[in-house]
Amino acid sequence: MRRDEIIAEVWRNRDAFAKRHRYNLDAMVEELRQMERQPLNKLVDRSGKSAKKTRQRNRQYSNK
Repeated sequence: MRRDEIIAEVWRNRDAFAKRHRYNLDAMVEELRQMERQPLNKLVDRSGKSAKKTRQRNRQYSNK
């Protein structure tokens, strides 16, 4: 069977994360909760008026 490099990388990252917390589940959960509160990527809200304006703008460019 062929080795999947992506799965191997996920497992390495998981093991390094657990080792960094001395395999303490409470410590791992606490850090994951902190990470959730401070996302690395900006969230984009595509609901409401902004989506409507985007559709209108796209129509203008497609008609030209």
